Amino acid sequence: MVKLITLSQFGQKIIFKLSMKRLIWVLMTAILWFGCKPGIPDGIIKPDKMEKILYDMHIVDGYLSSIYVVDSAKKVAAGYYKGIYKKFGTDSVQYNKSLLWYNTNPVALEAMYKNIQKMLAKQKKGTELADLMIRKKQFKTDSLVIAKKFKADSLAIRKKMKPDSLSKVKAVAAIAKKKKQADSLINIKKAGVASAMPAPAVVQ
Repeated sequence: MVKLITLSQFGQKIIFKLSMKRLIWVLMTAILWFGCKPGIPDGIIKPDKMEKILYDMHIVDGYLSSIYVVDSAKKVAAGYYKGIYKKFGTDSVQYNKSLLWYNTNPVALEAMYKNIQKMLAKQKKGTELADLMIRKKQFKTDSLVIAKKFKADSLAIRKKMKPDSLSKVKAVAAIAKKKKQADSLINIKKAGVASAMPAPAVVQ
């Protein structure tokens, strides 16, 4: 028995075959495009490594900006930069070549700098907290020194005090003056600690 194929069925088969050919062509084009898509060339430092190098570079640059003598800063910089290159197994030639390549590929550079900014912000916060702890410890030490000196001065005044009432009045006034000076010094030290307190985060 001969199976008859209607015109409609024949047309459907043709359309199906054309659709499959078109799909295969699209898939092949996509594979070729992704396969030929230019990646990071040989000799260019990979993003994860470059990100860490740039972070260390920014830390060093921040330190160098605090050195006011230009010649001294240059000498210190050379040593630090060599240390960074050695740490990551690279050199100034490869670093500068890589930096030039990333500058011509802003998408990759921007992605790295987003992470670098986060790391720098975290490092800054850690430094501020460490500085605050040091200031608090110093304030405690200074306060004890000031209190000890006030106690010694007060004792010396009392020892020199004569039994008459006028001498007692003068002694009390002198001790009050010493206390005022001690309190003023402690308040100055306390203000220094307060100025180092990190600003509270703004609630969004």
